[in-house]
Parts: sequence; C-alpha cells; structure tokens
Amino acid sequence: MKRTVVICGDCGEKELTSEIVRACSENGGALVCDGDRIYSTCEEPYFLIFSVCTLSDLYIPDCIVVLGKALLQIRDDIDLSGNICIIDGENSDSIRFAAAVKADVIGCSMSGHDSLTVSSFGEDGTAIITLRRSIDTSCCHIEPCEFRVKRKENNNIYPLLASCAVLMLGGRLTENST
Repeated sequence: MKRTVVICGDCGEKELTSEIVRACSENGGALVCDGDRIYSTCEEPYFLIFSVCTLSDLYIPDCIVVLGKALLQIRDDIDLSGNICIIDGENSDSIRFAAAVKADVIGCSMSGHDSLTVSSFGEDGTAIITLRRSIDTSCCHIEPCEFRVKRKENNNIYPLLASCAVLMLGGRLTENST
C-alpha cells in the first residue's frame, strides 16, 4: 500500500518539502506534486507527496498531513479525522490548528512535550532520533524506540523530525535504520 503525504503551508524556500521528498526518495521513492511541478523519483514510488500552500478540503483517508509554518491559507475547520497530523511542537500556530481540526497529532521538536525528538548528534553527521511514546494508527503500531539517521549539515530540526515521522508512519524507518 502506498502512503499519501500532504504537506500544508510550506511556502517560500520549501525546506520542509525538500527534506521530506529527499527522505522518501531514498526510502521507497516518491511521486511528487509540488505547485506547478509533478515528478517521480523512481519507477514505482511508495510515497505520494502533495505540497500545497492552500487547502480547503481533504478527502483522503489514512493520509499523513505535515504542517509547515504558513497556515493562514489553510481552513481551520477542515476535517482531518482519520488522518495523522505532524506538527512542529514549537510553532503555536500549528498547535492551535491541530487542536481545531481534531486530528491525531505527532509533535516534533526538541521540547519534552513532543513525541519525536533528537536525543543527540553524532560527530559523523548523524542524529539519534527518539520516539518517546507509542503511536497507534489504523495502519501501524510503533513502540517507543531510537534510531540513527543521517542529516544534512545546518538543516533545521523540524524538517528532519517531520521526515522521520513520515518514514516511520510509512514503515520505512525502524530501529535498525541508518
């Protein structure tokens, strides 16, 4: 089963979209619809990725919704029930939005309140990512764990954590991943 990812509110440089597309491309491939561009990173991609600046309705069950910083053009009365929402736990707009749409949420940040965080950085360009609590969805159950991932130099924490959450929910990132 392919996993659908909708990235909302990642405008401008699109660092969040770039990081998620890169991670998905390396872990099963992606078919990407990003504004005026549609492309595939391999012949049979596992992930379907849509990156939008505006969103008024979403009718895709079991979808992974990743929130960026620019949420003003996303309707806050949109029905995201049945979907999983990945948010930046340090972005108050994302927190308010996720509460308003009553979505299942995975918070990602360096905060002690969020489910997914970085526990350490290695000198070899890696990061140890920690899932602090179990995640139960209609498509998977993931127990708390740690895993090592490669990271780009000077990238922000949220795009790294959000891409890890997408890969975990897609069954493409496990404790044995690198």
